[in-house]
Amino acid sequence: MAEKREDKKRKKPTLAEIESQIKEKGHKWKPGRTSVSELSEGDQDMRLGLDVPEGEMDRVEVALSREKRTFEFAPKCDWRDKDGENWVTPVRDQGGCGSCVAFGTVATIECQAKNHYNKPGRDIDLSEADLFFCGAGRKCQQGWWPAYALDYARDNGIPDEKCFPYEDHNMDCTSCSDRADRLIRIARWQEIINVDQRKEWLDKKGPLVACMAVYRDFFSYKDGVYQYETGDLAGYHAICCIGYDEDQSCWICKNSWGTGWGMQGFFKIAYGQADIDTRFAMYGVEDISGTLITDGDEDEGCDWAEYVVVDYSFIANRRVLWAYVRGKWRHQLISETQLAGIGSILVQASSVKACYQGDELVQILGWKNFS
Repeated sequence: MAEKREDKKRKKPTLAEIESQIKEKGHKWKPGRTSVSELSEGDQDMRLGLDVPEGEMDRVEVALSREKRTFEFAPKCDWRDKDGENWVTPVRDQGGCGSCVAFGTVATIECQAKNHYNKPGRDIDLSEADLFFCGAGRKCQQGWWPAYALDYARDNGIPDEKCFPYEDHNMDCTSCSDRADRLIRIARWQEIINVDQRKEWLDKKGPLVACMAVYRDFFSYKDGVYQYETGDLAGYHAICCIGYDEDQSCWICKNSWGTGWGMQGFFKIAYGQADIDTRFAMYGVEDISGTLITDGDEDEGCDWAEYVVVDYSFIANRRVLWAYVRGKWRHQLISETQLAGIGSILVQASSVKACYQGDELVQILGWKNFS
């Protein structure tokens, strides 16, 4: 359990004081001037936003003391380099609004969506504004809790960023009119308390929404494995945990303070520090679905075909079905038997929808207008 400290406000520690404490305690992380280190305490506090339910931290602490199960996982995991690919979306900046829960939740779902579609290069940018201001309301000063955000993502989905662009002040819920056509939704979410189970989930399934205490020295973090040195408790914060490293005994996380803080917006934190794994659970999401097709993403989808043509390939000695859909000709080699069925669809249909993956057609759907 992290050592309990008084919430009494004290002067922010200077960089020299933090460096002195690091040296004295033999820790190995690097502090420095960051995008948030020079802000006032009040402005720093607005970069947080985890509204912890009464009794929650004690509940998790007791549950952890009773956990005896063991789980299997690799020695290290980082979703920025998982199976040779980067599945993590770019670092965002929540600015001066206590919306960290929305940013940590969205970051987790974005990465899980890439994993679900098996497309690490897919451009997925979900709307933190929709999740926060439609799910929680005008609560920049109060913050939110991950379970409520995950319930909203499951029940209502989250549209893309362009549907409801984020600004760092209280906003009314004003998502786009075609929101239903541009959603990503989760089927379920799971609270994970056992520390080894968190590592197994990270290793085998994907990132997790995580929570932590934030002390004043954390705003000056630049590099290395963070451990508390000095400064009062600023408040509580939600982030996205993208991995761990057993050799360094740390979690690897994505923050929402822009790339001018930490390691281009990422950080490492030692096991047992800042309540991250001693008094808070983590949360995983499963089974992505939805209607979202990001701008410029033509790798897969379904849409009305402008033209449908059948010709013959002398090389393959097969018929070729072509459909012009979303500005590109896409094709599929077909047999004479398949041609008969497709021909019947083309003759009877008033319009045709073509489904594709890349340049390859995977399905043809025909519609007949009886009006």
